[in-house]
Order: sequence, then structure tokens, then C-alpha cells
Amino acid sequence: MFKLRLAIHAIALALTILVLVPASSAQTITATLTGTVTDTSQAVVPNAAITVKNEQSGDIRRTVTNGDGYYTIAALPAGTYSVFAESPGFGKVEKTGVAFLGGDKKNVDVVLTVAAAGTEVQISAAVDSITPVDSGEKSATLTTKQLQDFSVVGRSAAEFIKILPGFAISGTGTENRANFTGETIGINGNGDKGSQSALNGAYAVNGLPNNSLDITADGAHVSDPGCNCATPVNPNTDMIQEFKVLTSNFSAENAKGPAVINTIAKSGSHDFHGEGYFYARNYVMNANDALNNKFGKPRPENKYYFPGGNIGGPVLIPGTNFNKNRDKLFFFSGFEYYYQTLDTGLLTLTVPTARMRTGDFSSSELAKLGNITASGGTPQVPSSTLFPGGIIPPSQIDPGGQAMMSLLPLPNADPNATGGYNYVQQENFNQNSWQWMTRVDYSISDNTKLFVRYNLQKEQQLFPVGLWWRNANQVPYPTPVVGKNQSQSVSASLTHVFSP
Repeated sequence: MFKLRLAIHAIALALTILVLVPASSAQTITATLTGTVTDTSQAVVPNAAITVKNEQSGDIRRTVTNGDGYYTIAALPAGTYSVFAESPGFGKVEKTGVAFLGGDKKNVDVVLTVAAAGTEVQISAAVDSITPVDSGEKSATLTTKQLQDFSVVGRSAAEFIKILPGFAISGTGTENRANFTGETIGINGNGDKGSQSALNGAYAVNGLPNNSLDITADGAHVSDPGCNCATPVNPNTDMIQEFKVLTSNFSAENAKGPAVINTIAKSGSHDFHGEGYFYARNYVMNANDALNNKFGKPRPENKYYFPGGNIGGPVLIPGTNFNKNRDKLFFFSGFEYYYQTLDTGLLTLTVPTARMRTGDFSSSELAKLGNITASGGTPQVPSSTLFPGGIIPPSQIDPGGQAMMSLLPLPNADPNATGGYNYVQQENFNQNSWQWMTRVDYSISDNTKLFVRYNLQKEQQLFPVGLWWRNANQVPYPTPVVGKNQSQSVSASLTHVFSP
């Protein structure tokens, strides 16, 4: 009765989530296994029992071959499986190490040998000889081991597209740097070209325009729908088991594109596993930027500290026999905090001098703005001015305008050496955030499976120089502006096989 109630509650929860989440097309993240069972004379074996077991969790799926000896099992979560085939009068055959990635379709044919009851034939490392079928897609997939072994600058797996064929990074116009570095983690990124928010607009795929990249997590779209330029849900390298990039010839279930990144979250297993980690990068190890050296400014003081951890395993309820074999209900949960101190880079502006704020726009004061006229000469006061000599009488100065002018900083640089700007500054500010992801897998029965994934990411941004300085060239604010962002994502899948 307890198991029945738990199953009913789980199904109700899944249906509730499916109702609350807006309907949208999603990429298939499960795999399909097909095959034919024959004997040594190549005659098909109907009604052969096929069992597929997840080697990590112990989850089981069963089916039987039809009259043509054919079988198929759909909606298999990504993972490594063992395939068992048996029929009366034949020895049992086991193939281990059959690995499935999200969206794979693989064919495993089995040949049964006449033998005494209890005879078993085991075939290991079948993964090397089994390739996906029924798909002409061009894709690249990174597994858990590769995600851990390859080095990235930041903490988002989306950065791995830098090493994949067909991806070309764009520049930033006249700035001598890449449009994307992956350093800064964030939902928005404060307009920082190195942040994950700049990912979609930074890469051209197979010669296509920028912003041609769609990002999904467990089949749910997580790209910013407004501009397709941000990644509100960052795929954390320690929280996902698979990173797949589709670049061409993929199926119609991928409604967006033309290139698609899909990640699949880690899941719990038969045993408990966990880890704690701390990633750190500090500016003391960096050389100064050439532009900073030119203007006599210190090196950018960027600091990144990322503590985190995760744990996964079976769900055990003390005092009950539920899940005593550890093959029914599993969980995985990961958390990471992003402590980031960022440098704004060099901020340039032309501001009025101290005497201009009192009405002095004489030729000597205009000369302090540098040689910025079309002819290259020093600016002069026009003879037709209403105020001779460029001096505005105090009675003609608006107090409100003068007060607003006083909010601007005073000049601190020679405009002739900075390209016409008499104010050059760089500021440090904190952009801290955190991410929490959890996934629950429930094997309600051999024919009914459920998984639910939830991701929450929050950040707080302090804008010490006004929103989007680089884009609007706005002036510094006297006090920082605080921006808060929050992103949530839910994916759910309920699979029931009505007939094997």
C-alpha cells in the first residue's frame, strides 16, 4: 500500500509539473535500443525475453521479441546498460557495457546457442562495436570523463564548443580581444563580453550568422527567448553527465537551431557518491593588459572563487522496506557558489573641466579637451557666440544644470594621449551568484519511469558605472545600481510502456 501511494503521488507530481510548465517542443534526451534475436542457423527466435539493466542504478526494462525476432525498447535514459536475452532451450546471452547517449538509436543483435539450461554467454566491452543507427545527424558528444579531463576557463560546459569543429569565435569590433572567453559566470553578465551571457552572440556555426545557437537542458530550452543571446541556466561541468552539440542533419524534434547544445543532468545510482571542490583564479597570476600599461593603469583585479559540491544515491526511508534493494528511487543534487570580483575595464569619457562648470568656455579651457577638431587644431570659441570670449555670466547659468554637471567626475587624463577622452577609469565590483540543481529518478515499475529535474540560479549585480557603460557610454553613478536576476528551469519525463 505504501508503494502504491508513493507511485500515485509521484505520478500526480509529474502531471502537475507538466501542466504548470508551458508547452514547448523539446529535444529527445532518451535513447532507443533495437535488435533481432536469432539462433546459430540464422532463424529468428520469437518470444525471446529481453532484459535491459542500467549498470549504474540497477533500473530494469523488459520486452519480448515479436514473430520476426525483432525487439525495441524506447525512452532509455542516457547511461551504460547490460542487455540480456534468453529463450527456453537456449543459453542465456549477456552483453555488457552498451553505452547510450541522449537521442541515440542503437542496434544490438543477439545470437542464441542451443545449450543446457543455466548456460550463459557473456560478451563484454560491446560498446566499441555498437554504433548509432537510423540517424544521419552531424554531432559531437562529450561524456562525464571528458568533461572532467578537458580544461575550461570558467565553470560552464558551454565553453567546450570552443574546441568543436565548425565553431568560429567572433571579435569585438575595434577591440583586440575575443568576443567570448568564458571567464565570468552569470545569467546576464553585466554586458561583460567574457561572460556566459555573451555565448550565443559570440560564435558562428558552420559559417552561419551569430545567435544561431539554441541551448537546452534535459530537453527544455534555456536560452533567453527575448534575444537568444544569454544562457540563464548555465550547464555546470560537475552537475551534468553529457554535453552534446548538434550541427546539421538532426531530426525535426529539434525545433530551433540551426545548431543545438543539449546537456543531460547527472542522476543518482545504486550507491552514494559525492564530492566537494574549490576552484580559484586570482589576478596576481596575470600580466597587465597592454592598454592599461599605455594609460598607466594597474592590471585588472579580477578574482574568481567557486566552492561547490554534490551528492547522489538511492532514497532510503528509515523504518520501511521501501527501496531496500536500492533500485527504485534515486536523487542527485549539486550546489555551487560563484564569488566574482570583476574589473570594468578601461572606461573613457569626455567630461567638463572645473572652470567649465562655472561658465568658463574660453579657448584656453577648450584646449584642455585636446586636438579633437576635424582639422586637428585646438578648438576655438566662435566669434558669433552670444557670450564674448566664451565666458557665461553667473546670472545666465541654470542652478539645476550646474548641479547636474557637478555629478560628473573631474578630468584625470590627457585627451591627446587617449584618443580625445579626458577621463579614464576602471572600477572593481562584485557579481556574485549561486546555482542549485537537483534531479530525482523513480522506477515506479518495469514499465513506468519518471524523472524530474529542477535548476535554480540567482545572481546580484552591482553596477558601479551605470547600466551598459560600453553600449551607451553612460556616465558613472554616484552610488552603485543593484541588479538582481533569477532563473528557474524544470524538466520532467513520465514514460509508461502499455505493451512490450
